[in-house]
Amino acid sequence: MTRAWSLACLLAVILLAEAVEKYEEGRFAHINVDEVLGNQRILGSFIKCFLEEGPCTADARDMKKLLPEVIDSNCERCTDNQKKMMAKAVKHVKDTRPEDWEKLANKYDPAHAKTEDIDKFISDSLAL
Repeated sequence: MTRAWSLACLLAVILLAEAVEKYEEGRFAHINVDEVLGNQRILGSFIKCFLEEGPCTADARDMKKLLPEVIDSNCERCTDNQKKMMAKAVKHVKDTRPEDWEKLANKYDPAHAKTEDIDKFISDSLAL
């Protein structure tokens, strides 16, 4: 029984560690990504914040802090819903605001080493 208990405890610790590593499901859930992407003024303010060309709202500031990690890990710690939201936003900016996308890519991936990973992340995440 001691061995079984030890294995159960180890499994619980591993599962708890995995849960802690993920971002909270509710994080950014209040942001309506379609509303942001459909409003050029709001989208522009997010982009300016990310590029340090304008002020940041609290939500934009929080997202900006996460961008390097999200880009480096393909949003590994994100939930499926968060991945979809991020992928939708990135695809939209790439498709409709290529100049802004280029500025963002130059800032957050200056060597463009993550370009293929980002494209794969978009297609995989939108398919979830």
